[in-house]
Amino acid sequence: MRIEIRARHIPLTEDLRTHCERRVQFALGHLSDRVKEVVLRLEDTNGPRGGVDKVSRLTLRLEHGRELTLESTDATLVAAVDRTLDRAAHAISKVVGRAQRRHGPSVRHAA
Repeated sequence: MRIEIRARHIPLTEDLRTHCERRVQFALGHLSDRVKEVVLRLEDTNGPRGGVDKVSRLTLRLEHGRELTLESTDATLVAAVDRTLDRAAHAISKVVGRAQRRHGPSVRHAA
């Protein structure tokens, strides 16, 4: 699973990058065989004026070319990232579950 982190209108400090990478691994590590690429975009839409304006936008490229995009906004980047990744793990599980129900199990055992 390839992880890319981008920041717009904010400094991407080493602490923030480390938090994001660890959080991605924690939230999606068990799905790493399904997730090929993670692109996390961080943005401060309001600049120095403050407020609930920190945006975490996550694009996931899954196996078989499927792509999911999720976004969360919060007062801090850490909270926005955490919320987005929590939602991502749930969304991927739903997509994988639907695909398995539609196509059946990939390995069948003889009885």
